[in-house]
Amino acid sequence: MLNRKGDAVSAQISDMGAVVFTNGEPFRLGQPFCLKNDGECPVFLEVNLWGMPRGKYISTRFECGWNPEIINEIKPTAAKGLFWGN
Repeated sequence: MLNRKGDAVSAQISDMGAVVFTNGEPFRLGQPFCLKNDGECPVFLEVNLWGMPRGKYISTRFECGWNPEIINEIKPTAAKGLFWGN
């Protein structure tokens, strides 16, 4: 599947792990990833979506379960139960 920029992306998750913020730094993998909110309620996060200029963020609501956004990085947050997948 291709996104609007023509980059290959997949709606399937073949690898996943916990989102961990180290030393107050944004979470990034160096490749696009999707986000699973494994908490009990939606959370608002500031994210840099894949393809956005570095350093630009939007605040958006992430429902419980897998979300469709393709993310580059997440600003540190106190939200628990966040998992990346790609």
